[in-house]
Amino acid sequence: MEGRVAALWRYPVSSLGGERVESCAVDATGLAGDRAWGLADRDSGETAFPETKRRWRPAPQIRARSADDGLRLDFPDGSSLRAETAGDALAAHFGFPVALRPHAADAAETATAGPLKPRYERHPIHLVTTASLAALREILPGSAIDERRFRPNLVLDVPAAEGFAETGWIGRTAVVGDVRIRIAEPCVRCAFTTLAQGDLPLDPAVLMAIAKRNGTHFGVLCTVETPGEIRVGDPARVLD
Repeated sequence: MEGRVAALWRYPVSSLGGERVESCAVDATGLAGDRAWGLADRDSGETAFPETKRRWRPAPQIRARSADDGLRLDFPDGSSLRAETAGDALAAHFGFPVALRPHAADAAETATAGPLKPRYERHPIHLVTTASLAALREILPGSAIDERRFRPNLVLDVPAAEGFAETGWIGRTAVVGDVRIRIAEPCVRCAFTTLAQGDLPLDPAVLMAIAKRNGTHFGVLCTVETPGEIRVGDPARVLD
């Protein structure tokens, strides 16, 4: 199957909204700068879990993005702050002190300082097709189905694909731009897909529909076999 890269997304801070980019270097760890940081309660060290803990639910309303002066956080009130100066704004947004901490796989589970253990042990590339988005829109015509709900890195437009197409690609290889990836497993969805973010409202029907129609799977997780660069508009080919 052949198609193209319709969109490319990076999430500098896990749990926060991400940034749509035109191109990005990719290596074995995924897109450069993706999920390099995480959020934690500054006092207890609790990692942000918006999908299960109400106190963290406002997280995706903040957008994290890379800028010439470093990592910036864009808040719902229109303000944009450098990450290192955003402590007071984060506390006001959540209602308690919040720390921005780098991720490290070997970080202590309950540490209140230093690197933060990643929220997920997952394959580094998350891929969703426009076919899956279209299928879900057909199932839920009254819902706002937008790729932002699902936090993909790659959105592929494959004209021949239908329904939840990528679920059937498990075990296959895809060549996307300069990068070769292995489609490893389905992405099991959680309540994060239902959360409000930006102009997208809270919508529990999204997760219920995915669970009913595709066994909680939406999109796929991939490993990187050959690093390189991916650009919006690049050709993409799923190999037999």
